[in-house]
Amino acid sequence: MPRTVRVVWTTREHADRRAEAARLVRAATGCTLRHGPCSRCGGDHGRPRLEEGGSVSLAYAGDLVVAALADDGDIGVDVEEGSASASARIERLAPGSTLRDWTRFEAATKAVGADLRDGAHLPAVVEGEDWQTDVAGRLVHGWDVDAPTGYVISVARAAAAAPDRSTS
Repeated sequence: MPRTVRVVWTTREHADRRAEAARLVRAATGCTLRHGPCSRCGGDHGRPRLEEGGSVSLAYAGDLVVAALADDGDIGVDVEEGSASASARIERLAPGSTLRDWTRFEAATKAVGADLRDGAHLPAVVEGEDWQTDVAGRLVHGWDVDAPTGYVISVARAAAAAPDRSTS
């Protein structure tokens, strides 16, 4: 699995966050950002993609717009405003959870297109700042990114899904 991932961000100044994300991605890659259909309602606010190919994940917090970009594979990113050690909103799932735990969780679930209902677990730190977890039956590898002051950013890449070997 290639590990070539770029994380870029910008602050939005009175612009719509989706418009700012499109400008950010275009400036970083030269590619057009598109949104797939929402898996729940069919609206045009589903998983983002690059029209010219490649993988992209977007996250927003306050005035910060973040994009994680990869040539291939499934990627996820999350950003939250605050201190990495601050108490997180997943306290109900895992007592003592921090904002860093939350960004890791969100990045991992985005990497596989999952959410809380898919039985995701908090990532386990395995070496330094690297971590891994299993989400919806897929192994996800992640790491933390140096973020602007007052923000926490985590990125995740999903391991390739095992091929379907069933026969009909």
